[in-house]
Amino acid sequence: MKPLAKQTDNTETFLSVSYKASQPLDPDLYNLYEAVIVTNTKFYITGFNKLAELLFGLSETDYATATIGNTLPFKFKNTSPFKALLTIYKTGTWSGEITYKNNTGQQLNFYSTASLINSDSSIVISNKIIVEEENKNPLPIAHTTESLFGMFMENSQTGCWIYDENDCIVFSNEAYGNSFNISDNPTGKHLSEIWPKPFADQLIARNKIILKTGKADISEYTLAKKNGDIIHFVSNAFVFKTADGKRFIGGQAIDITDRKNTETQIEKMHERFTYAVNATSEAIWDLDLKTNEIYRSDAFYKISGYSKEQLASNLDWWFDKIHPDDKERVKKNFNQDLLAGKKNWSDEYRFQYADGTYRFISDKGFAIYEEDKPVRLIGAIRDITEQKQLEKQLINEQIKKQKLINQATIEAQEKERGMISAELHDNVNQLLMSARLHIGAAKNNEDQTELLDKASMYLLEAVEEIRGLSKRLNTSIVRSVGLEQSILDICRNMQQFSDITVDTAIDQNVVDKLTQEQQLVIFRITQEQSNNIIKYSRASAATISVTEKNNQCCLIISDNGIGFDKEKQKATGIGFINIFNRVDAYNGKVEIITYPDNGCTLNITIPYII
Repeated sequence: MKPLAKQTDNTETFLSVSYKASQPLDPDLYNLYEAVIVTNTKFYITGFNKLAELLFGLSETDYATATIGNTLPFKFKNTSPFKALLTIYKTGTWSGEITYKNNTGQQLNFYSTASLINSDSSIVISNKIIVEEENKNPLPIAHTTESLFGMFMENSQTGCWIYDENDCIVFSNEAYGNSFNISDNPTGKHLSEIWPKPFADQLIARNKIILKTGKADISEYTLAKKNGDIIHFVSNAFVFKTADGKRFIGGQAIDITDRKNTETQIEKMHERFTYAVNATSEAIWDLDLKTNEIYRSDAFYKISGYSKEQLASNLDWWFDKIHPDDKERVKKNFNQDLLAGKKNWSDEYRFQYADGTYRFISDKGFAIYEEDKPVRLIGAIRDITEQKQLEKQLINEQIKKQKLINQATIEAQEKERGMISAELHDNVNQLLMSARLHIGAAKNNEDQTELLDKASMYLLEAVEEIRGLSKRLNTSIVRSVGLEQSILDICRNMQQFSDITVDTAIDQNVVDKLTQEQQLVIFRITQEQSNNIIKYSRASAATISVTEKNNQCCLIISDNGIGFDKEKQKATGIGFINIFNRVDAYNGKVEIITYPDNGCTLNITIPYII
């Protein structure tokens, strides 16, 4: 068994006593220790500590062979060994006074406590000396002081030392050397021989202050070992005198490296958290559901305008600031999610700021549960008022755009109907009327053949007009003859009816990458822009190209007409609106390049559909 080493409340007294090894030991010192003996249930000795060995004269030969009765003839006060044993078996413990007479004939009084341990298979007996006022005679074992001192020092897990007034080491325990990687015995060496100069100077300066003031010093130190490791420790140093008046500095060092490293990690984590909180526009909150108390970061006070004095640290204050139209919904969702055991909670609502205005808030939290009950909720809030305003603006713009699309569609339909009506009235109707007049004139005219031939010619022209009108309106024409041929038909009409020379450059590989719907869009845009050129440009030449640019289909239609000023004359006609809508439907882009008297170029890019 290892001895039971207990440090005294007055370490100074204990260390001082250690220098009186040659003198008889004061019995009061034994009040600080207990002589411990362990036996089996038949009182055979199975173990003992150092003090029991010294007081009772026990040795290793007594293990498992000697009993309390024959080796240690204890006398029990107010009871017998048999009754004490019965009490132990019945209650598991016994305590009382016993006496013991050692080999020198001196009688020692103890207060003894016996307890069953190890599943009732062993008995541990702890004996503490009773020192009576009338029995202050010293014990005749002067070497015990040295033994106790050694027991204390060598069993201490902290580094202990004693320096003299010249800063030389007169004592150090094993833990002292191990803690500071001192391989050689430092006894007798000066502190400057043991430690690096800066640290040695620091210790020497401290020792001078302690010797001068007589006051103990408790300080923290940091030291770099030879292997580069950094250690942190707390040193407790004090001055004491020996019997001959010599002064020494004793103390101990407790290694706190793990604690300091943990503190450093916590500080870094706190620092990161602080930086993260300051870097974000979100306000962090922490709600204790047991107490209903809530913590809010400084960011909340910045965005809301409230001061800390204006806030109550509970959830009720928060709900009172939620817009009346949102309050019940938020409460309901909050309680339902927690009752359902959800770890994540989120909601959006209007919250009243310090200036009385309501702002939109995005609130998200993470719930912590104990035994399926929510106990804590940590989250963040973010002001999304601007986002909500942009969303509303976007919706209004989309509604406005949809109205324009509907309006443009209606106007296009009306325009188409007007065009059909004009075509039928101005062309087809006139041709049919001419044919009818010639047929009527042929009835009473000798030259019937010539008149009927002209009537037939007018009828054929009417058929061609109807056929051309049908082509322009028919969406299947692109499928039937292809995009390139459909664009060439448009070019021929421009040259035939408007005397505009048109050059084309159509890449069939690009056309093949387009879907049928995209090809129809290209055709309609070309058809729409060619009408614009005929009606408004006064151009004599134009170009139409379908090529590839940046892995996208690129349609360019340009003319050498009069152009227009885009700042003064916006491209808001029905034709341009139709073009923009068609391109937008396929995520394309439209660019109009034009200047007064410098023509106009329509540049359109449409991504391929994969």
